[in-house]
Amino acid sequence: MDRNSPIVATLLACFVAATLVPSGALAEPAASTQVQTALDEATRRVLELEQAIEDHRAEAVAIEERIAVTNLRIIAQRDALAEARHSLVSARTAYRFRMVDIYKSSMADPMTVLLSAESMSDFYSRLLMLTRIAMRDRRMYEEATVAAAAAEYHAAYLEDLKAQDVALRQLQRLRGDELEKALAEQSTLVERLTEEAKRLLEARRRANLSTRKQWRESSIPLEDAIAKVPGVVEPYTDLVYLVSEYHPRRYRSLGREEYALCSWYGNEFHGRPTASGQIYNQNDFTCASRTLPFGTRLALTRGERRIVVVVTDRGPFIAGRDLDLSRAAAQALGFSGLATVHVEYVEAIRE
Repeated sequence: MDRNSPIVATLLACFVAATLVPSGALAEPAASTQVQTALDEATRRVLELEQAIEDHRAEAVAIEERIAVTNLRIIAQRDALAEARHSLVSARTAYRFRMVDIYKSSMADPMTVLLSAESMSDFYSRLLMLTRIAMRDRRMYEEATVAAAAAEYHAAYLEDLKAQDVALRQLQRLRGDELEKALAEQSTLVERLTEEAKRLLEARRRANLSTRKQWRESSIPLEDAIAKVPGVVEPYTDLVYLVSEYHPRRYRSLGREEYALCSWYGNEFHGRPTASGQIYNQNDFTCASRTLPFGTRLALTRGERRIVVVVTDRGPFIAGRDLDLSRAAAQALGFSGLATVHVEYVEAIRE
């Protein structure tokens, strides 16, 4: 090969230049890129953990409220159960003694009682007395039967409430463990973040606090009546959906549909804070979901009944159930226990 050729000269120059450049200079850009990638990943993970922590805390709020209400229900049901059992014992005792008085007396035969009357007035008095005794006996028997049924119902209901309370406490412990792990990981990662990433994280935290404050400020006064007005969900413009007067009246379908097993919650939670921060109003069209973001709008259909609700709380915490509707929402859909409801995701159309 000719050493004087341009190609050879160029290759030699490149070789010499490469040998003269310090070894760390070429590696520096690659190392810098790796560090930045690691920081970006740490920032993403911290923000992800922040959201997870917020979700855990929101669910913890909801679980605490459920446990508090469940405990109140258990106390009330224990009192009701004791009263029902006392009524049952009293009714049975009175009934037994009444039977003894009538059927063991010397004038057990009602005809003997009537025929032994000394006058027509006495006859009517005795007839009225026997009629009242017969009616009282029948009423006592019916009351005893009702009391027995009530005692059994309250006992079963109390056991169900106890099971719910145990399940909620177990779920709360699991969530607490997850939260502690997330907090530990988040704290470690925060120490590695750049100043810019920390400012981003702080801005996110302020936004979360602001959002929670907005939810609480959006609470509807409990004493106010809430009218239900016609709403529209596009493209079903020929169908009428009932909406709360405090919510938007026009929506559009997002094309996502499913069926959900729905329960409802009401009286005991009325006026208590929800997981979003908003005060629960059983007369509004709201619902609780374990996973859907707060503010999610759902168009619910059951038969010919159609409404639109907004997610403001976490729940239900009983396996197999998908949504916990407000009392007003369940009533509007025409059920009082559990019901399977068609769910369509919608978004509000701002006018």
